[in-house]
Order: sequence, then structure tokens, then C-alpha cells
Amino acid sequence: MRAEAGPAPALPSAPDVAPDVAPHDWRRTHAVLVAVESYRGSEDSELDGPVQDAIGMHRWLTRQGVPPENIHVLASPLERNRADLDAAVPGGYRTADRADVRQVFRDELRRIDSDWLWVYWAGHGVQARGGRWSLLYPDTRDTDLLGLDADNLIHLMRTECLPGRGVDRVTIVIDACRQALPARTHPQAAAPDELTDATQSNHDRQIFVMRASQAGAVAKNQDGGGVFTTVLLDQLMAAEGADGAGPDLDRVWSGVEGEFDRRRSDDAYFRQIPTLYAVNWRGNATEPPMRPVRAPSAPETPERTLARNKLILETTGLLAAGQGGAAATAATVVLCGVYASVPPSPLPSAADLVDWALDHPHGAPTLLHVLADQVPGAAVSATAWEACRLLQEGQWLTSPEYGELVGLLEELDAQARGDFAGSARTEILSLGPLPTEPGALAGALEKLLPREHQLPQLLRAVERYAAFHREPVGNRLRGWSSRCAVRIGLEAALLDRRGEADDTAERTGAKSAPVDERVQIRLHPPTGSGQQRRYEVWARRDAGTESLAKVDTPASLAEIQRGVDELLSGHARTNDTVVEFFVAAKDLELDFHCWELGAAGPVRRFLGTDFPVVVRCVEFREERRHLWERKWDRVASAGTGDLHWLPGHMEATRKVYGDLQHQEDIPGVVMTTPKRARQEVFTACLFLGVPVLVWHNERELTEAEHELKALLGTERLTTFPRRLRTLRAASESDENHPGRHLALLWDDPHRPLPEQLDLSAP
Repeated sequence: MRAEAGPAPALPSAPDVAPDVAPHDWRRTHAVLVAVESYRGSEDSELDGPVQDAIGMHRWLTRQGVPPENIHVLASPLERNRADLDAAVPGGYRTADRADVRQVFRDELRRIDSDWLWVYWAGHGVQARGGRWSLLYPDTRDTDLLGLDADNLIHLMRTECLPGRGVDRVTIVIDACRQALPARTHPQAAAPDELTDATQSNHDRQIFVMRASQAGAVAKNQDGGGVFTTVLLDQLMAAEGADGAGPDLDRVWSGVEGEFDRRRSDDAYFRQIPTLYAVNWRGNATEPPMRPVRAPSAPETPERTLARNKLILETTGLLAAGQGGAAATAATVVLCGVYASVPPSPLPSAADLVDWALDHPHGAPTLLHVLADQVPGAAVSATAWEACRLLQEGQWLTSPEYGELVGLLEELDAQARGDFAGSARTEILSLGPLPTEPGALAGALEKLLPREHQLPQLLRAVERYAAFHREPVGNRLRGWSSRCAVRIGLEAALLDRRGEADDTAERTGAKSAPVDERVQIRLHPPTGSGQQRRYEVWARRDAGTESLAKVDTPASLAEIQRGVDELLSGHARTNDTVVEFFVAAKDLELDFHCWELGAAGPVRRFLGTDFPVVVRCVEFREERRHLWERKWDRVASAGTGDLHWLPGHMEATRKVYGDLQHQEDIPGVVMTTPKRARQEVFTACLFLGVPVLVWHNERELTEAEHELKALLGTERLTTFPRRLRTLRAASESDENHPGRHLALLWDDPHRPLPEQLDLSAP
């Protein structure tokens, strides 16, 4: 059976002795552990964590008494994790390439003499064509994603690929994403590899599958390991039985769900929901139901009690108008599919339906909409919608509407999502920084509720963005907002706002959506003993992104300089196009602006005199991205006088960190630190999200401070990269001009490198 999105209802109550807590001889257990970290694509596809997770699973199994020779380990470790894996698996391991995976699962498992088989897989996963879940092999490349069909792996466990007798139980753990790829990269995911097309011949075997996330979602990494595996191992160790008894996996799973419930309650943007698939685990021949994951519940108050009663009354009225039982039955059928769970009773009452809805995010609005659909001309009262928002923390979208919006936002790349957030901030003047992760962005805007009879702020933001960005997603966003407005009875208000947005776009389009031209150059860290590097170049404009070069053979800085010179001559406009170098923190002081241009031309020029040149670095950023975005929002209204002057004597990371922690709202930093300590300062500034950093490459302390103050002046910060170009140009006619040595980190979190493949999570 193919995995369904979202959680499902609870397992039935366990008998006195569950099948997995009976005495068990762990010597008759086999395991296959697969950990994929290194792929044959670019460095962006690397994943640090699966090897340590597999080591943890190996350690737990051997502690139970599983002989090490019964554990097959297949891995493609990152180089820095290879020694740990060698030490943890003294018998050695094989690669996790397609050939070895097929060899183990198709051939070698046929010969095991075992009662219980454990399978663990950690690595990247994607949704391939047809929604199939593909667990990527190390063989995968950036433009050719090859993976194993996760559902077929489960199917294999009941075929002749396992011994006909024995192997009474199989436990499968998969810690990998199930996220859909962006539309432009989706065709690069090949149909996942099927291990077998044999029919299921063993219907008695018990299967218990634990998956890190629901369909369409990301499985998170944290502190060098998968969050799901970390939680699962904690629960397995807490449930260890006495005298060799196996763990009660039902109890383990309940503990995993409880921990994820707690994390979602503590963090509104934590959306990972693990899912369970079990077959014949309790002696029956069907898949047991799974417990729904409850939405984080707020403390009960008189206001919430009153709101719940209003929902029950509204539901009662809609049921009566829809002829009671018939309407309840029809609505329940629809809701079962939306909630991916079963109702509390075969013919639920109004109170049952309300409580069932409140167990699910966006459940109450979905319930009212589905019930109203059963009655021609029925309308939901304003008080009922208000009760929904109170009980579900501002949620007014139905589950399908929310899912569709998140899906549309996922089709936008990071730059376009930044534009969407910018449109919202322009439309809603009091709005502060917004997240750019699709689910978090949709949720943050949904909670901004207007006064009664006014268009929701979310729809206003969608209309503004769509007016300036019609294709390819803008028109579909408009279709989505139209359907929402019709449902809540505000279609006329939406059309009025749409007309205003179109007028604004036509009248001031150039001002509201300025042309943004930049060339982005990514330099990888040097390899070997020299300074040779791989590099990539993109041209980025409002109309889209074009890949100009991808050089996989390490080149010297001189060769890269010549390559960049040639590319800029055909893809950049002198004085206008911003040139951005993305580098590692240790390379921030490379003098890119001094690179020579026009070697074959009549005039000897330099990069920094012809173009605004800045450096960028995303190291240490993602852990505190919200600080980075908050400080960047200050750049729009700040001047050079708002930059924080870091005391030059502060050289240790800890001291710099302490000083900057007291400067929460600064847009940037001016640094006069000596060269020997600049790496310490770079690390602290990057970690704390400082987006603008100015320093003097040659001068230090007092001399640097004197020259920097003269150069910075009091102008608006947004114009500083272009102002810096003129300062560097002035140094061409005056070799003593200090502008020659001015360096600038200018790091806009909403203008990242173009996304290649969404493989940043497992």
C-alpha cells in the first residue's frame, strides 16, 4: 500500500502481551543499515548525519545482543565521518551504491536464518514522478536523481526475497525527506528503482514501518543527525525490556509522537510529522489505524469554551439543514480523506465532529466548509468563523486551501519567496520580518486577521505579488485567492483590491519592481596544496536566472579571473550590474575588486572600478536565519551612520559575540580588527546574522578607523555598494586614495545563489 500524506488514527489497545515484548533471542536478529551522505553530484547534495545515525542504530542493536556479523552496513560516508564508521563497524561495510543495495536485498536476505529483520535507511529522499517516494542512491547526480522506491522496499518484505519460513517480524525505519522537487527540477528525478515485481507470498509476516515525515514534507537534521532518528533511539533505549525481551514498538511509537507533538507546540514553524505503517502487527490481516497527531492545544478558558459551543451550534444547524444523518455521513467521507484519519464514531454527533476537527490543523474551517457544501445556498455565520480563528490560533484557511498555497510557494525559488514576503511588507506597513520557508510564510500571513468584512491580509499580499509577477505562479495564486474569497463571501472586496493592485503595477511597476541585475559567482574552497578551485557563475535578472559557467576542473585564481572577465563582457552592464562572490569565511579577504579586466582591450581596468563588487558568505547563517533577516530589514531604512563600530581591540570570537549581542537592531558592522584576528570577527558576525560588514584590507585600528570614517560619510546604506564602486574608481587616478582597499560583505538573505536541487534536508 502506498504511503498517504499526513497522520492517521490510533492503534487499537494492546493485548496484555504484545508480540514484540515477548522473550526474544536477539542472536536470531538480522539488520540492514543504509547511510548515504556523499553523492556523485555537487557539494550541495552532501548530507552530514546519516552515518552517525546508523552508528547509533548499530550500537543499540549490538547492545541488545545482535551479533555484529548479522548486521549488514551499506554506507557512502563523508570523508570526515569515515574514521568513526570504521571504528564502529570493525567488520567493515560496503558502499550504498545501487548495485550493492540490490545485491543485499534481492539475493543475500534470502539466505538469512532469523526471526526478526531490522532495516534502517538514512539519506536524501524526494517525491519522484507520480508521487512515488525515491530514496536517493549515492550514484545520483545533480541532473539525474536515482533512487530506491521506498514502497517497493516494504512490498519486498513479504515476497520470496526473504526466506519462506522464519523472519516472522520486520521493522523498517526510514529517515529521509518526502518533499516534492521544484517544478523545474522535477523531471530530473527518474522513476525510482524497484527491487522486485514478485507477488506477496507471505501474508503472515508482521511489518512495522516508521517514517520520519509525511508525504510532501521535510525530515529535519539537527546537531549532525536526523531529528527523527535521535528521538526514536531515545525511545528505544527507554523501552528496553528485561531478560532480552524486545521493545514494545507501539509504546515506542507513542513516545515518538509525543516528543514531536511537544516540539511542534514549542516551535510554531516545526512541521515535521512522523508517520507509521503497520501490517498484521496485532495478528489481523489489515493495516491497523494510526493515532492522529493532535494540534497543539491551548489552555482551556471561558472564551475557548464559548467558541467551541458556538461551533457545535453552527454544526448542529448545518446538519439539520442537510437532513442530519445523510449530511453527517457525506461530510464524514470527505473529512476522512482530508484529515487522513477515521471519525470518532460511525455516526458522529455535532460535538464529535467539532472535536475531531479541532484535532487537526485547519480542521474547524474545513469542517464548516464541507458541511455548508452539503446544503445548497447555506452560509457559515461570521461568529462561527471567528470561533474557528480563536480555537485554531488564527487559522481560517481550509486544509486543502492551505496545502495548495504552500505548494504554490514551494514552486517559487528563494529569491521569489523573498519578493513575495516583500510584497506583503509593502502591502501591510506595520509588518515586520517574515520567514521564507513556504509553510511558515503562509502561516504567518494567515494569522494577520483584518476587522470584520475586510479582505484578509494574506489575500491582499497575494494580489499585490501577483500584480507584479504574473508568470509562472502569479496567475495560479490569483486563482487560489479567488476561490478563497468566494468561500468566505468577500469576492467583491477581492476584485476591488485586484484592480487597485493592477493599477499600481501599471503606473509604478518600474518603481515597485526595480530591475535587479547581478552576476553571482560561487568559489569553492581550494583543493590540494595550491589555490585551485571549482567555480560556478550565474546571471540573475528579474526575468529569471541563467547559468553561465560550471567549472568542475579546479582552476587557479588567475584562470578564474580570465574566465570571469570573458563572461562579464557578454552578460553584465558596466557600472550597473552588481557582481557577488560567494566564498567560504576564510576567503572573505580575497581582493576580487582588484582583478584586472579587459586584458585584450585598449584600457587596463579593474573589476571593482567597472562594477559594484561585494563578497558574500552563508557559512554559519542558517542556524540563526531569523536574526539575519531581521537585521537585513533594517538596511532599507538605515544610513552608514547606523553601522556599529566594533572596538578594534576585540579579537576573540567570544568577546565579539558578547558585544554584538547588545546590538540587536544594527544593520551592519564596521571592523578595524588586525588581520591576525579577522577570522574570529567574521565567524561571530556571520553567526549573529550581520548582513553588512565593512573593513579596510590594509590598515588596522586607529589608521583604519580614520580612513573609514572619511569614506563612509552619512549616505543611505542601500546605495553603498554603488557608492563603493565610485570610491574604488577614484583610487585609479590617485594611488593613495584609501578606497582602493575598502572591502564590503553585503549579504541579502532574500537573494541567495540559484537553487540547484532541494537536497539541503535528508
